[in-house]
Amino acid sequence: MRKLFAEPRPVLLEEVRSVGGGGDRNYPGVARASREAFLSFRVGGPLVKVDAQPGDLVKKGHVLMRIDPRDFESDIRALESRLAGAQALLEKAKLDHVRAKSLLAENVISKAAFDATLADHDTAKASVKNLQTQIQTARHRLADTKLEAPFDGIVSGGRVDNHEMVAAGQVVMAILDLSNLEIRVSVPESEIAHRSLKAGQEAYVVFSPLPGKRFPAHLKEWDATPDPATRTYAVTFALPAPEEGQVLPGMTGDVCWGRAIPNAADGISLPVEALVPDGDGGSAVWIYDAETSTPVKRRVRTGSFVEQGRVSILEGLVPGEKVVAAGAVFVSEEMKIKPMRHR
Repeated sequence: MRKLFAEPRPVLLEEVRSVGGGGDRNYPGVARASREAFLSFRVGGPLVKVDAQPGDLVKKGHVLMRIDPRDFESDIRALESRLAGAQALLEKAKLDHVRAKSLLAENVISKAAFDATLADHDTAKASVKNLQTQIQTARHRLADTKLEAPFDGIVSGGRVDNHEMVAAGQVVMAILDLSNLEIRVSVPESEIAHRSLKAGQEAYVVFSPLPGKRFPAHLKEWDATPDPATRTYAVTFALPAPEEGQVLPGMTGDVCWGRAIPNAADGISLPVEALVPDGDGGSAVWIYDAETSTPVKRRVRTGSFVEQGRVSILEGLVPGEKVVAAGAVFVSEEMKIKPMRHR
């Protein structure tokens, strides 16, 4: 009787690879300050004080710059004079209204004359309130001639010099909060799909200028939509300012982000054609045994489709094994097989 499968059958093999985070993954990124403020005045005028230079450490509330306050002080004095006059008129209108009320009760004046004194009183009262509001606004404008640090930080740049004229809204200085840093990295969609994204996940960062030092970090936030050009997702990690060494915005580093979802995070996937029934309602694959040139059936647990024509393998395989990737339904344990090519 002729032996079945006398000649080895050529098959297409695929080496099992972990592409979705089977171990720690490194992602390059650039450090930046956790907070950065570009400062400007709310009023305009000539500078008379610049009390901070790039690189200076400043505390919250420190006066960084000041605009000449003289015009603003003059506005307040003029309004206060007008307010004093308006208050005098209000006092007179109040007395006239009281006298008119008594005269109306004695039928000495008409109701129309009484109403006129009431109107004069209300007008004077409104004028006083209006001037009080203007004075409050003027005082706010005077306070706005001082530019104060909004938080503890370091001055990263000054864009004007003393005695220059500045306009309202013109950016004159920037300040960075370096007590906490951030590093933003790009994660491919094929990898982020296998991650359980939760704020606070641990990682560590290695900066190029500080070799050999690892700084703890944690996941802060991530973009829900990818970059249209690179199809990567921006992920931000936060870390406290290192006590060893100086890390400044712009320094490059690598974020080492540990394992993602166990098993599924290994990112192992195979072509659908590699799957065969295991006999118990599940799935199996043929593993190539290079020593005997024979296939060995092994049960696997499959997950969802990860891309066109491929399915994730959650259990049953380890990286480095070779699997029959196509025509698996025509393979049996009795036959010899030989690799046609690997992929």
